[in-house]
Amino acid sequence: MYCCMKKNYGWICFAFVAVIFTVSSCKKAFEDKPLELLTIDFIFDQNDPTGDQAYKWVTNIYSKIPSGYNRMLGGSSLGVSSSVRTNISLVPLECFSDDAVPSADGNEAWNIIRGGYSPLITFDDNWGNCYSAIRAANIFLNYYQQVPWADSSRKVWLPNEARALRAYFYYELIRRYGGVPLLGDKVFDSNDPELLKLKRNSFEECVNYIVAELDMAKDSLRPDASLAGRTTDADFGKMRKSIALAIKAKVLLLAASPLFNPSPTPDRSYTGYPSYNAERWKAAADAAKALIDLGIYDLEPNRYTLMLQRANKEHIFFRMSDPRIDNSYSYYMSPPGYKPANRNSEGRVSPTQEFVDAFPMKNGKAITDPSSGFTASNPYAGRDPRLDQSVFYNGAKWLQRPVEIFEGGRDKPNDVTLAAVQTQTGYYAKKFCANDSSSANYTTTFFRDGGFVPPWCIIRYADILLMYAEAQNEYAGPDAAVYAAVAKIRQRAGLSPFALPPGLSQDQMRDAVRNERRIELAFEEQRFWDIRRWKIAKTVYGTALHGVTITKNTNGTFSYSPKVVTTPYFTDAMYLFPIAIKETQVNRSMEQNPGY
Repeated sequence: MYCCMKKNYGWICFAFVAVIFTVSSCKKAFEDKPLELLTIDFIFDQNDPTGDQAYKWVTNIYSKIPSGYNRMLGGSSLGVSSSVRTNISLVPLECFSDDAVPSADGNEAWNIIRGGYSPLITFDDNWGNCYSAIRAANIFLNYYQQVPWADSSRKVWLPNEARALRAYFYYELIRRYGGVPLLGDKVFDSNDPELLKLKRNSFEECVNYIVAELDMAKDSLRPDASLAGRTTDADFGKMRKSIALAIKAKVLLLAASPLFNPSPTPDRSYTGYPSYNAERWKAAADAAKALIDLGIYDLEPNRYTLMLQRANKEHIFFRMSDPRIDNSYSYYMSPPGYKPANRNSEGRVSPTQEFVDAFPMKNGKAITDPSSGFTASNPYAGRDPRLDQSVFYNGAKWLQRPVEIFEGGRDKPNDVTLAAVQTQTGYYAKKFCANDSSSANYTTTFFRDGGFVPPWCIIRYADILLMYAEAQNEYAGPDAAVYAAVAKIRQRAGLSPFALPPGLSQDQMRDAVRNERRIELAFEEQRFWDIRRWKIAKTVYGTALHGVTITKNTNGTFSYSPKVVTTPYFTDAMYLFPIAIKETQVNRSMEQNPGY
């Protein structure tokens, strides 16, 4: 269980190695006691009123939060740690959704796209990572009171941080696997025979536990900072009431969604609730509204601010780290014809035509609407400004020249001797790059994890607004509050008019909200999970995905011809991830997900 039984001690070793690392820098002599006891005694030192080592213990748990951007490895193993990542093969999670595919062909990412995943060939497997974090939280909760805390606020904040972090890691587990074993506060010894007998709790039990833990912790965390305070707060990003509320809203929205709240056919397996219950949508809406009502977050007027400033009006929960200044991410994503400072750009990600077509015209109308003004001969003119912020398309301005993705163009030269990859779809991903259309070089941005990407935002205010709109619409229909939440997003985007048409049905509003989530939160690891919790992945992803072939005519115009890029493999079993075979073989009580 938890990647550690006898042959694999991953989740035990996380806590143990962290302790050993700390102890190695300590000059105390501990030769007279067993090492494990010494390490715990050192971290939770009964003679250290500062509690600094215990404080660092909690801080280290944050490092287990999964990052984003290009985190999925297309080489030897998907989703592995940064220490073993290769370069060009890294792709975002959206490359396994209907929004994009990897530009490079022939790597392991394509094996997953074309062949799926199994208990033997797992995908984004966070089982061991999450349980190691949960174990670390449990260790803290078991031992923190032996520290003679001089700072009484630490004694209150830190255990509730550990509790909230533990709840978050359970959320990471249940959205992948459904119901999982709940450990409570127990810290298992590696030789404990009970580890071999642990069974999965139901999804409902897990949700109830996570929500209860967040409710217990939320009012005893660090106080939320004002916008001005965030810019100078070194701990901005650590658990606050607003973050606990945001995670709670995420959990309850997952629980209310069709994957776990099917209608009208009840799902009585351990992965779901007993039957459909509309009140779950109300609970999710209420949770999102509680965060909105705090009144301490808002949308940033300029969406590029989100890429350039960690502390802003909109970021609620993000992965903390030690940042430095760099512009590497722009090189990773920009079309390969751009070589500022004599360094090749890589164009790693190819958005699909389905994703590009999801962006409406600037007047807010879908491109399929005959009155929208869309023209197939000039398909990118007059579109939602978020398209230009998310996608490199043919003719878009970048580094003082138009992007050339037509056949034989500088960004699709079709020269097999070039080391750089080329687009599979006629597009490259632009999201998270600075606004460098008129620049001579890529803008340096606020980067983290060795300079690869900006701090990874897990939940931002736009997400909360759309979560509220979705849940409220499912519970009460498209009332004024739903319209207002969506309009706020579309107004910031620059649509005119930004209001949705009056009189939409619940189904029409559902489609509108889902599309807003797709384009507003593009490449933020939302679409991958959304199409699963909505249970539409088999329809929108397990079908042909398209791109475009662009030909430059002799008169300087362009012709656009659709093409099929791939048909991903997707089965009903893949709505949940398989539990790795190493877990189920060691613990025969561990039930595998259906279909694997």
